[in-house]
Amino acid sequence: MTAPTDATPATDAAAYDLTSNISPYLDLHMMFPLLEYIDSLISSGSISYNAMDVAQARLELLKPTHMVDYAMDIYREVHGENAQIPQEMEDQKAGVFKKLEELKDGQAAFEELCRNEEARANLVSSNQWNVQSITSNASYGITAETIDNYYKFAKFNFDCGDYQQGRDMIENYLSLFASPPKQRKEDGDDEDDELTGGDDNRNASEDEKTGNPNMYYLTSVDTTLLQVLWGKLSCEILVEDWEEAAVALVAVKSAIESLASSSKLSPLDALHQRTWLLHWSLFVFWNDASGKGLESMVDLFTSEKYLQAITTHAPHLLRYLTAAVLLCKRRAAKKAGNNSNAEGRRLLRDLVK
Repeated sequence: MTAPTDATPATDAAAYDLTSNISPYLDLHMMFPLLEYIDSLISSGSISYNAMDVAQARLELLKPTHMVDYAMDIYREVHGENAQIPQEMEDQKAGVFKKLEELKDGQAAFEELCRNEEARANLVSSNQWNVQSITSNASYGITAETIDNYYKFAKFNFDCGDYQQGRDMIENYLSLFASPPKQRKEDGDDEDDELTGGDDNRNASEDEKTGNPNMYYLTSVDTTLLQVLWGKLSCEILVEDWEEAAVALVAVKSAIESLASSSKLSPLDALHQRTWLLHWSLFVFWNDASGKGLESMVDLFTSEKYLQAITTHAPHLLRYLTAAVLLCKRRAAKKAGNNSNAEGRRLLRDLVK
């Protein structure tokens, strides 16, 4: 982040700014709400950064994205309203629209199927809502490449700043690899089952196929699906759906630990993944409206593997952990009155460890 403009009281606030420490572990798009927050601090005089420097930093961050119109607006903010937009930005904009149309056409057949609620429901109920079954049915005109293009289109929408669309498409993509519990039939249907020979064994067989409830009922996970889960979490954070973001956070954590325990992630890669998750979790825990977010944060940050990630790669996170512990202690005090001292001391002891 830019240096403070002068030695004012706000300089003290700038000295405690951790943006530059956490930014290497965030998705690029997560930096934009952080910079907006810094802009608000500048406007209120709470921090002495230069607003134009922040705008220039935002412009640099926008270059690898497809948010070209936004980048053009920031370019005019930096260089003046009447500034001539560079040709490379105009070329990038044209390229973005061209690629958008290519991907849109390449995935159209699967998108149409996703929108056909009746056809999709029939495929789900017959256990055919998966890549193999859909691509083997020639009537759909869907190939493995079509589905791959659908995921690429989801990522492209995300890079264009359409996080809602990206999230919806990622949900559809993940559902192809999931096996949620089957809905129990109504009483009348149960009677029909008895007449046709249906029994509890079939229900038991269906239950055995149910995927992991902590990972959107995925039946298995690999490093590719792990990246998809990261994309889901990023979308939820950027649309500020904190309840769903908490679910996505658990899914990513479960996937990391599953891959690590099966040696599909090396210990070093797992350590890096945990470090990234700790940073992303800050958005989720500190925006939790249930009041339990900070308690969950303390539990995660003080667990053995994640505490190792903090001490190895991210000691700056101890500041957030300290604040969470102290706030949890205050909340415990309000709930338990004079009996809360023991709980407060326990939390502080955990932090010292």
